[in-house]
Amino acid sequence: MTIFYTSDTHFRHKAVLHFDRRPFITIEDMEEEIIRRWNQRVRPTDTVWHLGDFVWGKGQHAADILARLNGQKHFVWGNHDHSTVKRLPEWVSSQPYAEIRDGHDFVVLSHYGHRIWNKAHYGAFHLYGHSHGSLPPQGRSHDVGTNVWDYRPVTLAEVKERLAALGLLESYGVHHGQETRAGE
Repeated sequence: MTIFYTSDTHFRHKAVLHFDRRPFITIEDMEEEIIRRWNQRVRPTDTVWHLGDFVWGKGQHAADILARLNGQKHFVWGNHDHSTVKRLPEWVSSQPYAEIRDGHDFVVLSHYGHRIWNKAHYGAFHLYGHSHGSLPPQGRSHDVGTNVWDYRPVTLAEVKERLAALGLLESYGVHHGQETRAGE
């Protein structure tokens, strides 16, 4: 089982095509392509954490899309998520914030980017959405929004690879000069 992360799919949100400069002609084209790319990567037994702004509007369209997406789907609420979407039974869990383990790594999940997060100085990662790529990565914190990752869910390994390429892993998430696994 693999754990994936994504955010800001904004299904049914026509304005996102323009303000995100998404490369799709219609909202229907965008939805179909995001669903296709999601299902190319995610198997039914995998886990996906969606970090908010799933769909523009209320429950039924969200339920229809959720049924088409592979994986066991957990939800961290965004600022555009209606209460009916938050309560859909298709979510394995639904909450405003989460802290999980991904292998040996401690990961803090929020719709919003934080400058500091629980166990940050002990090597914890922080994944978020909301900023649509406008908030640069910091330390072990990175935007997992769909438009930042080629309109598909991403693994923590891929986030780590990008953070390492930016030189951010070496300078953050350490305590007293030695990296430790969060919570140990």
